[in-house]
Amino acid sequence: MQDTQDDAPFGAGNDRRRFVRVQDALGLHVQRLVELPAAGQPFSVSERTQVRKRDKYAIPGYAEVRRDFPQVAQYITDLEERIRELLLDGEPVPAKPTHKVSLSAGGVCFSAQQLYVPGEVVSMTLTLFPSGRRIGTDAIIVAANEADEVMHKDHPTYHSEFIRISDADRAAIVEQVTRLLSKRALLED
Repeated sequence: MQDTQDDAPFGAGNDRRRFVRVQDALGLHVQRLVELPAAGQPFSVSERTQVRKRDKYAIPGYAEVRRDFPQVAQYITDLEERIRELLLDGEPVPAKPTHKVSLSAGGVCFSAQQLYVPGEVVSMTLTLFPSGRRIGTDAIIVAANEADEVMHKDHPTYHSEFIRISDADRAAIVEQVTRLLSKRALLED
């Protein structure tokens, strides 16, 4: 999915040349980093509590509980989902897309009522459909009002580049883009 062109300086807004981009509809939650709890406050690693292990089966006894007590396992799943909602300021996981975007593995163009300025760093949570996969990332706003394809009402549009994203999340976006491009190719035939 990536071209062989030279990498440009960070924040140059040229991921359109480095990654394949596709129009998509997804759940999007954008928040300024200064609006996040404890922004700018000293944070001790010892105070940090891990909410969820990446592989639940690495937790001793998890497989047995899941097998022997499916209702308890479902309750745990429900609690984890509620924790994710609380981390998103109490917003539930969207059941359907909330934004029309232009998506690539390097960033996303979107429209929002809030005002952001180029150079501003924001926290984003993307929900891909139909999989429901949640992706958390930080992004830098590299341009404003340059994405007519994602215009919504009279809201400004923004081009952002991901600056902190896991390899697994980037791979999920590549998979989503590839899936949508293959559907488009089938429709064009």
